[in-house]
This record gives sequence, C-alpha cells and structure tokens, in this order.
Amino acid sequence: MADNKDTFAINDYIIDFENIYQIFEQKKQKNYSGQNVDYFFYRSISSFDNKNQPIVCHTPIENIVKSGLRHLISSTDVKTFYKKLDEKYNEANFTDPKLIKEILYSNDPFKNLDILKQLYFEKNKSPDTFSRTNKELTENILNHLCDEIAFVSKKPLASVKTKIVGVLSKI
Repeated sequence: MADNKDTFAINDYIIDFENIYQIFEQKKQKNYSGQNVDYFFYRSISSFDNKNQPIVCHTPIENIVKSGLRHLISSTDVKTFYKKLDEKYNEANFTDPKLIKEILYSNDPFKNLDILKQLYFEKNKSPDTFSRTNKELTENILNHLCDEIAFVSKKPLASVKTKIVGVLSKI
C-alpha cells in the first residue's frame, strides 16, 4: 500500500473501516490527563450529521495508525486489487467466521477482498441458506471497497461496483 504509511499531513485523505476522511487541521489540545497533545482533525467526505454537516473527528497524531486509520490505496494498488479480484477463489483460504470482524477492523483492502470472495463463494454455492447477516456483511464490505476504489480511481461508484460484482458473481 501507500509509501510512508505512518506519515500523515493536512489535506491527506485517510480511511478507517467505515468512511473516507480528509485531514483539515493539526493543533495541540489537552487530553484527558491534562497533557498537551498534537491532534489531527479530520472530516468525513461522505457521512453527515443531523444538520447536514460533515462528521468531524480528531485523534492524537501518535495514535492515528493504532486507531485503524490509513492512507487510501494508490492507483497502483487499485490495479493490483483488480488483478487479485480476477484470481480464482481457493477454498483452502477459508477464514474462520469468528475472525472476520477482526480482519475487517484491520482495514486492509486486500484481506477484505479475500473475505468478500469467500462470502460470494458461499452465497453462490447455496443462496437459500446464505444468512441475512452474511448478506449485510457482504454489502458493507463491497460498499466500503467500492467507495475507496471509486474515490482513488475517479470513476463512478456504480461502474466500480458493477465491475466488482460482475467478477464476484462468477466465483
């Protein structure tokens, strides 16, 4: 993924397991212990509060990576993602369902793709027994990956989703 992955700056786009954000400010602020700490302030580019304002968050700079935030994937990573998407699904790579949430929180798009492939394999193999929870999980992973890829590649979200679903439907 991106070079200098632990180096962040104002105007960088970052992502967690749910949203894409842009860092807009860095300033010192007292933490809960009363110490002055440097914080990054960032706002969601797609989620809004009840007053139609972007959601604003802040995290101590020293904890930004620990909090699950990372840089968006690069254009090169998008190409790698599509190559990996085209690879045949291997049932031997099965991930224990108990570990899936932990993997998703790690916020690695390539690991999330592996889980998405597994879910689509299960869905295509036996659609009648594919649970509602798995359907929701599949849709959440798919939407998150599509949001990031569409943003990075500057392509319409619908076309990115159509392309990914088209490949996954053949698993």
